[in-house]
Amino acid sequence: GTMSRLALHIKAIFFRALQSIFTFYDLYLSQPIPQRASFTRRINSTISSNPGSFDLLFFTPPSYTLPSTTKASPPIFSTSSTKKHPLLINFHGGGFTIGHARDDPRFATSITTQTSAVVVSVNYRFAPSYPFPTAIEDGVSAILWLWRHADEYNLDISRTALSGFSGGGNLAYAVAIRLQQELEQLRKEGKLVGEGKIVSLVIFYGSVDWTQTRQERDASNPNLIPTIPPSLFKVFDEAYLYPMPADMRDPLLSPGLASDEVLRNAFPERLMMVNCGGDQLLAESEKFRERLVGLGKRVDGGVVEGVGHAWDKKATFGRGDVKRDEAYAGAVKHLNEVWA
Repeated sequence: GTMSRLALHIKAIFFRALQSIFTFYDLYLSQPIPQRASFTRRINSTISSNPGSFDLLFFTPPSYTLPSTTKASPPIFSTSSTKKHPLLINFHGGGFTIGHARDDPRFATSITTQTSAVVVSVNYRFAPSYPFPTAIEDGVSAILWLWRHADEYNLDISRTALSGFSGGGNLAYAVAIRLQQELEQLRKEGKLVGEGKIVSLVIFYGSVDWTQTRQERDASNPNLIPTIPPSLFKVFDEAYLYPMPADMRDPLLSPGLASDEVLRNAFPERLMMVNCGGDQLLAESEKFRERLVGLGKRVDGGVVEGVGHAWDKKATFGRGDVKRDEAYAGAVKHLNEVWA
């Protein structure tokens, strides 16, 4: 049966604590140690039916000048001398229930050291307190805020890309779809301030089809390497899907089932998808890749064989992880091309 909301809250707190210990091993006890966020901004969720605020963590390249915190207006940047930076907006994993925007600093460091981009990781609000679709609305709010404040933060918003890991990958797809709806609405009302362009989605092992049960997903991969206990999936799914959505084919839940028209309009011409050979999500993600290619999109990336879901987040201590480094290098190459 379903857990009470209270039981879900207690389990979520427990799993969050456990996850932060594993993350500590990965980020602070494994070489090389990634950079930390340069600064944080707290913003309001402007399009959510659930009012509230959340943090944006900024990871900046060496060439980036911090915005002046004085109240001088216009901002201190002299645009002539300062090149504007492309923008990568990242959504961390954790089944919409656990994790933190600081969980992907290795990936962020790859980007900030090998491109000129600023990476902004979104600390969207969590289920069970904030179930579907709050995290998606927070993501759209974050994009609109960054686009509105592009001059202040010296961002070239015509080169905006989204990235996401696991649940965050599902979010990035959904955010692109929901953003499109919001932009159309704002345009109609003449309220659009600062419009950027999404030039890529870089998705690591994101789920795309919620009509599949977890059992069906497991059965879809003969080479399954289980990494997440079913009890944790149960918490994720019950926490986020509340009340249970009437239609699991909703494109904001199952972007893999969105209409051709929605995908053509909401997704950029180029994407990148990195999937895991031992993942329960492999079949649905690769099917989605084929569908996007059929719609004329170019989809870079591929399948990393012999690894389970979220393999790149495992602590390696002194060993390093060649497959992780290769996948991140692929993302760097892809982004440098779409930002060129």
